[in-house]
Amino acid sequence: MRRAPLLAAALLMPVALLTGCGSLTPAATTQPGATAAGTSQSEPGDDGQATGQQAPGQPAPSGPHLTAEGRVFDPAADDVDPGADCEGEAGRTAYEVFDRAAWPALDVTAGDATLTCGNASGAGWRHIADGHTGDFGELAQLVDAEWEDVAVFAIDRALEQPTRVESYRDDIVNYDVLVEYVDGGEAQRSWMVTVGVGLGSGQIITSFPDEQR
Repeated sequence: MRRAPLLAAALLMPVALLTGCGSLTPAATTQPGATAAGTSQSEPGDDGQATGQQAPGQPAPSGPHLTAEGRVFDPAADDVDPGADCEGEAGRTAYEVFDRAAWPALDVTAGDATLTCGNASGAGWRHIADGHTGDFGELAQLVDAEWEDVAVFAIDRALEQPTRVESYRDDIVNYDVLVEYVDGGEAQRSWMVTVGVGLGSGQIITSFPDEQR
């Protein structure tokens, strides 16, 4: 993840593309490449499946925590405040630029994904805040964190180290990452966090968690 200066980004994609978060939900229900909590990272092979390569990652804390593809969420280190940073800024203003991984099975090359301040009815951070504060808040409450911190953490992991990537339509792909709540050394609950990205614009449309168990 790379913090971008608050500069005007490229034009937001046409409203016709932003058909709502529900329509961006992946059709598949399987979880190729999902890994045990904090134990490995997955990288796409030629078939698009995660290879499950072992990664050093961070030492898992002894208490309850969230983990996503080899990285443990740290409420202090991962503290952000997009709402404050976007206050008074235009919707096209870039809040954050993330590294976006390639996914060979879909012929998706690596690049950047920009999270703009956006607007509630369209795309970007304000859209996520308007529709999914409570969704991410459910995860955050488990580890005494803020929903914004968990959301940005999950978006970063989904784009940089996705569990899977699925095509929504020719110009939009969904980057998904499995986020697990670990307590007592075992994953107690898990969510697939989806990040919808417009390949043409390079912008993040939305992000939301979907509980798996």
